[in-house]
Order: sequence, then structure tokens, then C-alpha cells
Amino acid sequence: MERVIRSVQQCKALCDDIEFGAEDSSRSDPDFLCAVFSEAIAHGATTLNFTDTVGNELPETFKEKLQRTMAGTKGGENVIWSVHCHNDLGLSTANTLAGIVAGARQAEVTINGIGERAGNAALEEVVMAIRTHPGSFPANVDSIDTQRLTRLSRLVSNFTGMVVQPNKAIVGSNAFVHESGIHQVNLSRVVSPDRIVVNFN
Repeated sequence: MERVIRSVQQCKALCDDIEFGAEDSSRSDPDFLCAVFSEAIAHGATTLNFTDTVGNELPETFKEKLQRTMAGTKGGENVIWSVHCHNDLGLSTANTLAGIVAGARQAEVTINGIGERAGNAALEEVVMAIRTHPGSFPANVDSIDTQRLTRLSRLVSNFTGMVVQPNKAIVGSNAFVHESGIHQVNLSRVVSPDRIVVNFN
């Protein structure tokens, strides 16, 4: 706790806008986490970052834990809450959106979802989910020019050398392509001649 106070005070001496993040927030002891965040606010933090560092949470529990932390943090109503989600279980975008529903007003995302291990929440996925479901999220992304997302994705891919998979949501080369014949209906008789099972692939 002393290190938290000392670190935030040092930042406060240099600038007014200070973000404090707690590593592995979603798996931390909730009471201790609230105490740490409360001290950070008391000594000058203006943004608090709630993290799913190992990408282990499910959206519903992530939302509940964030809401509980926001409610239990003294002064929490006076700061911006941020979320930072990893994609180890393929849930970083879902958890980020759940965080926004819970009350986060900042989402830490990356182009193409790049990041350590399985990556982070993808900016393009979060933005387009909010854009296409405006009534579901208390957030506004109107300032983002979505027509440039694919070009930005390719630029990042070229600079990093990390190839974007063709079936990647929003920016993959197959994202808005439909091929005739890709959907199949297989009919097969099983058990008895009068029963037909239909499998859609």
C-alpha cells in the first residue's frame, strides 16, 4: 500500500492526469483491491484500470466484479474507470464490452488484437460492436472513422509482420465475402427408413 501511495504521489508531482492500474484485478482479493484503488484516488489517481491480465474471466463475472469494485472504492464515482482485457480464452472483446456495460468509460484495445500471448481486445471489434448496437452500450464511438479500420489493420500488419487471419472479424479478407456453396445440407437416414436427420454445416 505504501508503494501505491508513493508511486501515485510521484506521478502527481509531474502531471495531473494519472492512470493507476492493478495487475490481475479480476482475480485479486476484492476488499484489498478496493482499498488499493481508494488509496490511489486519495493521492491523485484520475483513472483506474481494472484488468483481466490472464484472460480467464467470463463476461458476466467480469462485469459483476468490476461493478462490485466500482461500488466498493471510495471516491470511485469521481474517476474514469478503464478495462484492459487479454484474449487467452478468446473473450477479450466480450469482456471489454461487458466492462463498458458495467460503467467503464475507457477501453484499452489494440489494432488487430495484437498483444502478449493470445493478444488483447481488438479495437475494430469493440468499435463495431458498439457502432452496430448503439442501444446496448453506454458509449459513443462516432469520432472513429470505421471506413479506415481495414486500411489501419493492414498498415499495422505490414509494420509488425503479423499476418491477419483471413477469417478475422471486421478486418479479415473474408469478413464480408460470401461464397455460394459454402453452406451445405446433408441428409442421412438413420435408425429407420421413416426418420431423416438433417445436418447443417
